[in-house]
Order: sequence, then C-alpha cells, then structure tokens
Amino acid sequence: MIRALVILALFLLPQTISAQTISEVQAKRSDNGLILEFVSGEYILSNGVGAPRDGWMPGANPKIYRKADMGWRTGDYHTLVGRFRFERAALDAPPVALYTVSTRNNFTVSVNGTQVFQNFAQISDEKSPWYRPFLIPVPSEALRQGINEVTIEARSKESVGIGRVMIGSHAALQEYHASKFFWQISAPKMANFAMVMLGLLVFLFWIGRRQETELLWLFVSTLLWFLRNHQYHAETVPFDIAIYNVIPVYATYFASAASAAFYLTFTKVANRHRLIAAMFLAGIPLVLAQLVFSLSDFVIYIPTLVIVLGVAVLGFRNLKRHRDIEHGVLGFAMMTTPLVTLYDLYKAVQFGGDGNATYLSVFGGLFYALAFVISFGKRALSAFTELGASNVVLEQRIAETRAELAVSESARQELMVAQAVAGERDRIMQEMHDGIGSNLTTALAIARRQKQPDTTIKTLSRALNDLKITVDSLEPVEGDLVALIGNLRHRMANDLHDAGIHCLWEVGECEPIAWLDAANALHVLRIFQEAIGNVLAHSSATQMKIGCAESEQDGIAGIAVYVSDNGRGFDSANAKQGKGLASMAARARSLHGKFTSESATGAGSTVTLWLPLRRSV
Repeated sequence: MIRALVILALFLLPQTISAQTISEVQAKRSDNGLILEFVSGEYILSNGVGAPRDGWMPGANPKIYRKADMGWRTGDYHTLVGRFRFERAALDAPPVALYTVSTRNNFTVSVNGTQVFQNFAQISDEKSPWYRPFLIPVPSEALRQGINEVTIEARSKESVGIGRVMIGSHAALQEYHASKFFWQISAPKMANFAMVMLGLLVFLFWIGRRQETELLWLFVSTLLWFLRNHQYHAETVPFDIAIYNVIPVYATYFASAASAAFYLTFTKVANRHRLIAAMFLAGIPLVLAQLVFSLSDFVIYIPTLVIVLGVAVLGFRNLKRHRDIEHGVLGFAMMTTPLVTLYDLYKAVQFGGDGNATYLSVFGGLFYALAFVISFGKRALSAFTELGASNVVLEQRIAETRAELAVSESARQELMVAQAVAGERDRIMQEMHDGIGSNLTTALAIARRQKQPDTTIKTLSRALNDLKITVDSLEPVEGDLVALIGNLRHRMANDLHDAGIHCLWEVGECEPIAWLDAANALHVLRIFQEAIGNVLAHSSATQMKIGCAESEQDGIAGIAVYVSDNGRGFDSANAKQGKGLASMAARARSLHGKFTSESATGAGSTVTLWLPLRRSV
C-alpha cells in the first residue's frame, strides 16, 4: 500500500509543479545576456526568527514592512519569507546569478531548496544591508528543468523586507551590479572619506587661525555628514541597531544646521550667533518628540528642509551681491542643496526604499566642502599674490636699506678718516707753530736786534709768512674761497704796508666750492702768494686790488679770483714767461681751473684764477 502511494506521488509531482503559479517578471536584455526581474511573488510574514511554511499570500515585489507602520517594537524579531518561480527555459545558458538589493537585514537565499547564500554567520549578527546590492552566483546543479523556485528568508529586529530580486545571465547581472555598487556604495564612501579629509585639513587651518570660526563650523559639519552617511560604509551594525538606525535621521538635521552655521559665519550675517544657537537648541525637542512619541522621520526632515531653504535664499542673495569666485561657488552650492534634498525625498517616496534609487544628498557635504576649498583657494591665492608683492616690496626696501647703510657706513668711514686727518692736521699745525714757527720768529727777532742785513731779515720774514700760509691751508675752509683769500691778504698785510702798497678788497658773495679741501686750498694760496709776491718785487705799484666774483666759463658755473696792480707792467705779448707764471698755470690746471695773466707797459698787471664750483674728480 505504501509503495503504491509513493509511486502515485512520483507520478503526480511533475503535474503539481507545473500547476504552480509562475511569478510575474520583467525581462531585460543587454549585450551580456537576459535578466528577469521579479515584480511579484508569494510571502509569509511572522513574528520571531522561525518561518512558517503555509499561509502564502501573493503580493508585489519589493515587499517592505516598516516598523513605524506595523507598530513593532525595536528588538523583537520578525521574519519575512518570499518565493519566486520562473521557467528554466526563460533563462540563458549558465552561468546564472541572482541579484538583490535592500533586502533587510539577515537573509538567506535558496534555489529549489538548496541554500546558495546567507549574509550572516549567526542569527544574532546585526546586518545593515539597506541600499547595498548583492550579486549571488547560482550553481548549475541547483537549477532544474521546468519550474524553479527562489526562496528568500529575511529577518530583522527593525523593519523587515525583501527588496528588488533579479535572476539571469551572470555576466549581465555582474555588469549591472558593478554599476549600482559603485554609485550606491563605492562613490558615497569615497565622497565621505574625501569630505572628512577636507574637514581635517580645514581643522588644521583653524588651529592656526582661531579667529576664523567658519573653519571650525565646516569641520564640525563634515563630521556630522560623515556620521549621517556611515550606513553606506558598514554592512555590519557596529552597535545597537535601534540607535544605529536613528543616527542618520538626527544627524541629517544637525549636519544641515552645522552647514548653515558655517555659511552664516562665512557671510558675516547679523545676529548669526543667535540664529546658530536657535537652530541647535530647536533640534533637541524635535529629537525627543520623535523618540518619545515614535513620530515619523518627517518630523526631523521638514525642519531640516526649512534650514536648507533658508540657507539657499541667503546663498542666492550673496551670489547677487558678490560676483566673484570666493562667494560664487559657495553661494551656488547652498542654492543647489534644497534641490538635491527635494530630489532625494521624491526618490524615497517613488521607490519606497527598495534600493532602486541613487540618492544625491550623500554627495552634498563633499560638494559644499569642495566649494569652500575653491573659495578658500581663491582667498589663499590672493593672499599668496599679495605676499609675493609684499616680498618684492620688502626686498626692495631691504636693498634700499642696505644701500643706505652702505652709504651711512661709507660716510661713517669718511668721517672717521676726516677726524683722523683733522687730528693729524691739528698735531702737525701745532708742531709747526710751536717748533718751526717759534724758531723762525726767534731768528727774525734776533736778526732785527743785531741789525742784520735787510736781505736776511726779509728772507726770514718770507719764510715765516710761507709757514703761516701753509698752516692756513690746513685749516678747514669748507669750500669758502673768499675766507681763504682773506686770510692770505691778512698774512701779507705787513709786507704790503712796508712796500707802500695800498690794498683794495673787491669781493662779492660767492657760493662755496665743495671740492676745495686742504690740498687744493694750498695750491690756491701758492698761486696768489706768487702773484702778490710779484707785485711786491717787480711792479713798483702803489695800489693793489684783490677781487672775487661768480663767473661762468663755457657755460660752467665758477668763481674768478684776481690780483691787479697799477705798477709799471710789462709787454706780455713779447715777454718771456718766467718760472713763477708757469708754476701758477700748472697749479691752476691741477685744480681743473683756468689761469690768465694780462699786462701792458705802464698799465700794470692782472692775474686771474677761475675755478669751477663742481667737478667730477
């Protein structure tokens, strides 16, 4: 009897399977093969970790049961089992793979009763596979001819659900999975890490520039955005799942508030400190109300949207007011934030969290952090440009200062030399006065007392006058040619008086000669000593004139000094030039001046020395 029943069951099994309902699918063909997506299936929902095997109910896929909608308590397990049937002939040749996304949280996948995948090691493991796509290879031996059945058993302490389910060519699903995994997991992770690194860089800038509070707010906002987007990083929940699941909701509000605080501080808005405090203080009762009364997440999202819209308006106003890169990129970033938020809300409502949407807000933090880096880079570039210009100016000033120091040092050295020369000159003058001068004066007095011949007395007198003239040349004259000639006149007054010659002084106002130092002064004195000596010795004159006046020679400013007498004169055209005149002419040339001697028989003589006010050497 039992053998007959077994034979009957084996005979009826193919007919029973063929009578099973095929799940509704959507076929998608790509270059790599055919993909079937299940749009319906059969489901069993139960409390606890075990799944009953009867009571299947048909329904659309994805099938998501949210904790808030079901009134469940966090921590109680709920299990959802879904099964999907398809014809083997509808698929391409092996290899075959299965794709699912947003199936939460711990789940296993079986094909025709053979388990081919599970995402946990133990039931107690807390997984967070939301938004994470899975590619599951299906062994060829697990498939059979005719109708095949895929069973997915999902369990969770929170919301439970089976997301999108596809089966088909492994190559086609691998390509589809790679694209979805990049945009839904890899790209958000890279954006999040890049954002945090930018935040840390900004924090380092803030340490050095504590007065720029916007840098600190930007750093805080990047940390909060990273916390909000951490669900894209972790497949395993790092701590209690109830807390882990509400962190993104609350972090969304406070990250938006921190971003607003950054922009309010950056744009120097009036009363910004009160606005920032109000935003953060308002978040506390919102969080408490949502926790205590188990309210919808929109209690948090709507105030967040208000903050975002307010900052967008501020960004638009700032963009109109400041048409530059520094304010423009940030203003544009703040203006686009509400558009991204509204787009993500639309996608969340449209797809119901089935993992089919690619959300953009995960890139928002990186976007506005990059905008600030561009803005900060523009500011830094301007600062570096100004610093470069300042360095050029500083280098010029340093060069000028060095030149001034060199001139000052040269002047100091010249002053030291001048002081040394003056000291040595004073010493020599004192020695000449106390030694040679004293001896000559004594000799002259003895000669007169002993009534020595006139030639002896005159020789000693001339020697004493020569000494006095030499000493006079060593006295600082500071370029005053009039004072120099005046001293000579005074020295020779006695000789002129003894010779019965009346001296007239015809001197006008003359500009000092800068180059007239002691050595040059001695040349001038020797020239006029020789000229006055010639008047005394040869002219038989009764009157002599000494004059000095400013005069130009060939357009060059200078001073002309002359000595003239009313003596007997001589025929200068036919007379042979003596050594005295030749010596005076040579001294004049060494002074870069001009010497002239004019005379006529019975009309007296005139000797003139012209000196330039300035000369190059």
